[in-house]
Amino acid sequence: MIERRLAQAAGSVTPDEFKTLLGDPGRAMLRATMESVGGDSTSIWLADIAEDNLIVTHSSPEESFIGWKQPVTEGLISLVFASEQSLCENKVYQNANHSKRVDDAMDQVTCALIATPFYFGGALQGVVSCVQLKDGLAAEDPSGFSARHLARIRRLSTVLERLVNYRLLTTLIGLEL
Repeated sequence: MIERRLAQAAGSVTPDEFKTLLGDPGRAMLRATMESVGGDSTSIWLADIAEDNLIVTHSSPEESFIGWKQPVTEGLISLVFASEQSLCENKVYQNANHSKRVDDAMDQVTCALIATPFYFGGALQGVVSCVQLKDGLAAEDPSGFSARHLARIRRLSTVLERLVNYRLLTTLIGLEL
């Protein structure tokens, strides 16, 4: 019964509610992990209720990216969501499957990407991503990501899953602190 209620609660989390569930500890963990892998930005993309779009619910350091929507049929982030398989890729801008919409909107080029599935409430809910950027195609690429960096982002996703599940459970059983 608890698992079922947790799944129901997780399935109804809105992007605004997610910010509260993540809290300061979650945001600090995202920032620290991003810095440890040499990333320029980290984001959490959650699927909308219909699973038609992935919506950015956390973005650091560029918070104006929060609310950005991308169809689940477009880009590498959506590929990770659909396949439930992590991705670590350098020279992302050369990949034909990379959605350039975000790059165009932010006026930057995504050079390296780590993306891993993000679960809570016992189900896939979205994707955690970390990127390295550059200002234009002519600029030199940053150092890129490695398998060790991917492992850190995957551990981060697991820690965030446990944090969000804990927060949802404490709310469900009335133990909010």
